[in-house]
Amino acid sequence: MASGQEPARERDRLMVQLHPWPGERLARETLRPSPAADTVAYGYLGDLQLRLVFDEPGVSRTSAVRPDDLARLELTPQKAVAYASSNSKRASGAPQVTPLDGGIHTLRGQHADYNATFMLDRTFWRQQLEKFPQGLLAAVPRKGVLMFAPAGDAAVEAQLQKIATRTLASAGAATLSACIYRFDATGWQPYADLPRPQPQVAPVVTAAARKVDDDDDDDEADAEEQVDAGVDLDKVANGQRMLVLSILGSLLVNGVARSGVLSTLPIFAMYVVLGLYSLVGVVRLSSGLGKPTPSTILYMVLTFVPLVSLGAWIWLSVQATRQLRAAGWRVGLLGARP
Repeated sequence: MASGQEPARERDRLMVQLHPWPGERLARETLRPSPAADTVAYGYLGDLQLRLVFDEPGVSRTSAVRPDDLARLELTPQKAVAYASSNSKRASGAPQVTPLDGGIHTLRGQHADYNATFMLDRTFWRQQLEKFPQGLLAAVPRKGVLMFAPAGDAAVEAQLQKIATRTLASAGAATLSACIYRFDATGWQPYADLPRPQPQVAPVVTAAARKVDDDDDDDEADAEEQVDAGVDLDKVANGQRMLVLSILGSLLVNGVARSGVLSTLPIFAMYVVLGLYSLVGVVRLSSGLGKPTPSTILYMVLTFVPLVSLGAWIWLSVQATRQLRAAGWRVGLLGARP
């Protein structure tokens, strides 16, 4: 694939993504044209905008849709968004719902860039509305993360706001929306604001205050583990799976070595292959978690230290599980899957 390759600029490659809306907050769903003249984007709802792009499997980057593209394709804004929503839904596959603690659920598809656009999937939300007629609440605090919960339960609503607030605070450049949205028979509307993180000078924390904070964090543990900024979930999942297979492979090779079935040379070759495979897994997992280069090098060195390597792998795997579960992945004994 050529580095300069771009998606075909045709209707079937038209996709829609959600991005922050820099204008005034929008009280209802709408299509307010963006002031940017070189791209096609519309203020949509709250502090969200719909941005149209061309995307294609096998092409590493998207291309912004320009006004002349809509004219060439003979599409009005409404038709363009309808086409893009349909294409995005088809590319993402069926929405996968994963429950977290406290009545919160995450929603994701095959491509993280389009997770937030499941807000446009009216069929899905109307089906949920049949289960929860009091309405639904949703938050998209960072790109790739969509979480929702049934409305009407104060404890569940408070939990959703708490998790969304923490996710927003850690989003960094991936920040998406500082709103919680409500869906009912009339559609979507902003429901509540999330406090936007403000740069602060690190306070002096007393030992007593630190203990209270630690105890509070322990009580909230799993449901509030959030995806840190800079994490590549696909690399994390792939690297974790490689380490799991490395552990199983190590047990197998040790068993074969002790049985005496094979001579020394084949056993040595198996250890070399296994070592290289686990080394690649460590690099992928560490870099996917956003570890700095010195830390990644340290984990690479520890991979070749007996017993210590197992501890390092388990520690990396625990961190991977936290990040993946927070993003809605199911993590089992053999690793993670969406």
